[in-house]
Amino acid sequence: MKQRTSILFFCIVILGQIGCASVMVSNWAPDETNFKSRPVRVLLGFASEEEIFKTSGEIIVKDANDLTIKKAYDFLSLNPTAIKAPISIQSNAEWIEYKGVSYRGTVLLKPFDGKVYIINLVPVELYLLSVVPSEVSASWPKEALKAQAICARTYVVKEMLNRKKQEYDVDTSTNTQVYKGKNKEHKNTTEAVFETEGLILIHKGQPIQSFFHSNAGGYTEDPANVWGNSVEYLKPVPSEYDKDGDQYSWEEKWKTDYVNNSLRDLGVGEIQDIIVASRFPTSRVNELEIIGTSGSKRIKATEFRKKIGATKLKSTRFGIRKEESGDFYVKGLGSGHGVGMSQWGSFAMAKSQFNHKEILQHYFKGIEFARIVAR
Repeated sequence: MKQRTSILFFCIVILGQIGCASVMVSNWAPDETNFKSRPVRVLLGFASEEEIFKTSGEIIVKDANDLTIKKAYDFLSLNPTAIKAPISIQSNAEWIEYKGVSYRGTVLLKPFDGKVYIINLVPVELYLLSVVPSEVSASWPKEALKAQAICARTYVVKEMLNRKKQEYDVDTSTNTQVYKGKNKEHKNTTEAVFETEGLILIHKGQPIQSFFHSNAGGYTEDPANVWGNSVEYLKPVPSEYDKDGDQYSWEEKWKTDYVNNSLRDLGVGEIQDIIVASRFPTSRVNELEIIGTSGSKRIKATEFRKKIGATKLKSTRFGIRKEESGDFYVKGLGSGHGVGMSQWGSFAMAKSQFNHKEILQHYFKGIEFARIVAR
């Protein structure tokens, strides 16, 4: 009996020492019975009067009833604006090329509300093979790639649940997740996707909004300060590892004409000065006072960033002053909205031997790991 007690005590001590390295993974079964087999609907764009699709084999065009209406080899040209009902373009090869990018899965042409949507239908795991290396470098440490894979999978699953009644789930840009097709795939990121297959983050039994961004600049942000709604598992946290990554510190000079053109619709005339009026506890700017020849106006920093442009104002954690020349000097920290996981933070954490679960638990509080299963 004493020996059993000693073994039990030893096991408890070991588990206590490894902490986050041993995390329970539960199962998550969506309410929709066929959800696990449902493809992601990725908006590639809107059709013009001539669209060209290529592949390395046979191209098969099917109508809404899955009847073959046309076949071609290697190359297909058509006018999608003339169609009245959805058609799909399939191939016996692994990919279909559209505008120089190869996509796995099939392509759906769907007329709706005066437009024809061009949508890539692709299984979730195959979609991630492109998303992960499109979002971060495939040369990053494996644990950072795994963290990105889980984040990206959780994000798209949440969008698929939220957008069931819409025409598509995600697009190919930073508005959702960057997706550059089969061309971007890399063996390192493919391994990270396969090794985390089906794994997502949940909170109170449901997939979370697993937002991520390039670099938090040392501290992540409360979504209430960005989009107006607070989320229990997305609280601001220190992100000191950001300092080792790109986009941590930056500076810009804006010409007077550029500022005037960007802020013209505020109706304050020629811009005389821009002053930080208030900040959030995370040090990101809350409001700015825009002073012009015809008056002044206060605007939110998130709105200001949209007007100036995200490439010119990489984050809202910045300071600004007017130079004697009339130009504006801007210096800031971080890149992106600052909510959720800092990608460069995850990179540096992985370099410091944190595993993917520890990285994700740092940026998302009170979450659990779960694997998608069929109901």
